Amino acid sequence: METDFLLQELERMGANAADFEDDEISEVDINRWRTLFSTTYEDAENSIKAYRADIDRQRFSGELWLELRASKEAQGFDREACEYALFCRSKVMNADTPTTSPRSAHSLANDTLSGLILGGPLSTPEDARDIAGFTPTVAKAESEDSSASFCYVTAEEEQRIRKGLGDRGVSFEPWFITINVAAKHHSALPKLGVDDTTMPQHRLNNITDLTQQYPILYFFYGTLAQPEVLKRVLESEHEPNPSSLQPAHVLGGKITNLGQYRALVNSSSDSRVSGHAFMVQSENQERALRLHETKLYEVVRCDIWLSGRSVPVKGLTFRLAASR
Repeated sequence: METDFLLQELERMGANAADFEDDEISEVDINRWRTLFSTTYEDAENSIKAYRADIDRQRFSGELWLELRASKEAQGFDREACEYALFCRSKVMNADTPTTSPRSAHSLANDTLSGLILGGPLSTPEDARDIAGFTPTVAKAESEDSSASFCYVTAEEEQRIRKGLGDRGVSFEPWFITINVAAKHHSALPKLGVDDTTMPQHRLNNITDLTQQYPILYFFYGTLAQPEVLKRVLESEHEPNPSSLQPAHVLGGKITNLGQYRALVNSSSDSRVSGHAFMVQSENQERALRLHETKLYEVVRCDIWLSGRSVPVKGLTFRLAASR
């Protein structure tokens, strides 16, 4: 199933390119962005131009914007600025953060993913290994009309590929596309029910236990709690054993409706959401779940109260990213 996402991304980019018109940017838009993003007039104007010309930009569905519109407009956003704040700006901030840490076995689980389209001097994973010093994970997307091979890479790995090509004097521009995957932040994993996790009482002392540990318990509150859906998402031959989906609840959230879908958002500390807990066994399983949820959601930590137990288990769940 996850290989379908590449073709979906290519179709989305084509639609963005077709929609783009180089219209004059209004003073209202520039001043809005200056206020929202604490930037200068010139930087705001340039950011709007760059965003509108970016065929890789992510967009809200009509149903989601209807759900978010009242609260976001009260904060000064319009639809375009809200899309930029959620998708594009966070991507730029992540890409601009340098890192010298070596690739770990779990790096794909902790960073924004891109797809490197294989071709030219990067025609195979072995080419990437020779140029950048790591062997990426390969996937293939196929339809009735076309097929393409690509590799999952993180922002750090994208930089290493570009640097490796430059160091070898290779004049080749690799083609990266953003994979529409739920974010899982490596350095500051958010917590359900908490808007600001930088406060001392909300910090996680050992974040590695939740970002780089498998198996890990996840809380599901929507379609993922249905065995037939979970089977399809995980590309499993068999439906999950009923005992592997355990009745559970979390505190600090509430459910909002996004058209036909349900989404978890922050709420008061005693607000309860019922659902099921599932033990995710591997990084590959987690990535399939993140692809299913898309960028509209983000992975957050939470305390999961399993039915019949008096002590919660630390785990993860998917929260609506635009709800922060």
